Formats: sequence, C-alpha cells, structure tokens
Amino acid sequence: MRILSLSLMLILTACGATKPSLYAKSNNDITYEQVLQNIEMHQGQTVRWGGMIAQVANYEDFSELTIVQFPLTRHGVPISTENSAGRFIVRSERFLDPLIYSPERLVTFLGTVKTLQLQKVDQKMLSVPLVTMEDDHVWPQKDPESSRAYNPKHDAPFLGYGYYGTGTYSP
Repeated sequence: MRILSLSLMLILTACGATKPSLYAKSNNDITYEQVLQNIEMHQGQTVRWGGMIAQVANYEDFSELTIVQFPLTRHGVPISTENSAGRFIVRSERFLDPLIYSPERLVTFLGTVKTLQLQKVDQKMLSVPLVTMEDDHVWPQKDPESSRAYNPKHDAPFLGYGYYGTGTYSP
C-alpha cells in the first residue's frame, strides 16, 4: 500500500506544470532581439531578461525601471562585459526603493511582454519594450577586495616551506 501511494504521489508531481524560473534557462526563452523584431507575436508571453539599472521612477500607482539589457548566464546573472542590445522598461505595481534598485546594479527579471513604449534618452527617442514584473533578483555588488590580483605569497593553496627552501612561493 505504501509503494502504491508513493508511486501515485510521484506520478502526480511529475505531471505538474512548473513556473519559469529566474535562475534556470528554459529551452523556449524569448530573447530581447526577438521581441524587438515582432512585438505583436510576443505580447503576453513570459520573458527572463536582465541587465543594469539605468533609471528608477516611482509614481503614485506603479514604479518603473529602465534597464540596459545584457545577455544572461544559464543561471540568470547578467553579463555586463558583453554588448547590450538596447534598453527595456520594467513596470511593477509595488514600490521599488531607489536605494535597493540603484543605478548600475545588475538585476534579472521574470515578466510579461506588454508593448513598445517611447522613451527619450538624451535627445533621442527610442522605442523600447515594456515588461510587467512578476519576479526579480537584484544581484549583490562585487566587493573590490574580492577582485584583487592573485598574490602567490598570500593566496597560495599550499602552506609550508615554499619552493627551493626560500620560505616563499615566488623566487
């Protein structure tokens, strides 16, 4: 009886639909470029995009973030060293604190494509996708200490007398 109930539970959970995740790449991810080429075809579909926050705007009923789009790793982290395809706007019904969602922070969103919206950047009017936010993740800022150069005298994985009896790991 236990085996039957256990196998029934396993079968029922295996058939359930899963929600798209911020942290896992899907086989049917819709890219930023695909949406720009044909916005009507992708309206109402869920996208997983990310990038760097350029601007935060809080209004009475909603908040908007302007994001400079960057490609994502398979785990959803924006790769800010890659080329950007453009900008997009994320709209949320909740208040987005400007200290948390500050400019130059990396962020990943799960949201629904709505329409193209005109936005002025400097003196140029751009047509950018508008996405309504379902879920988000603000990535921690990199610590400058953790990005320092490798020093074999202090960062060596092996402790001991060193090479050639010098007591250090470099000549």
